[in-house]
Amino acid sequence: MGICKSCRKEMSDASVTTCEGNTLIKYPDGEAVQPIPYDPKRDHLPHWFRCSDCNVAPGGKHHPNCDQELCPKCGGQLISCACFEADV
Repeated sequence: MGICKSCRKEMSDASVTTCEGNTLIKYPDGEAVQPIPYDPKRDHLPHWFRCSDCNVAPGGKHHPNCDQELCPKCGGQLISCACFEADV
């Protein structure tokens, strides 16, 4: 998987349960919001299932640029969220 640029840990390492570097999501309007913890139940997966993209454990914060992370503002996919467009 690789080393996370935010927490500097190997994302495939099973002992890494959360990204310790993903503390706030910062938006162009200056607002900073806590990330939404990973919840496999949202995708109708077993409660123990790790994120299929960045491998965090349930309840953990995703590694930045994970395609499964949700936007805390709108609930959409964070990596392609319109909340980051300058004219929003």
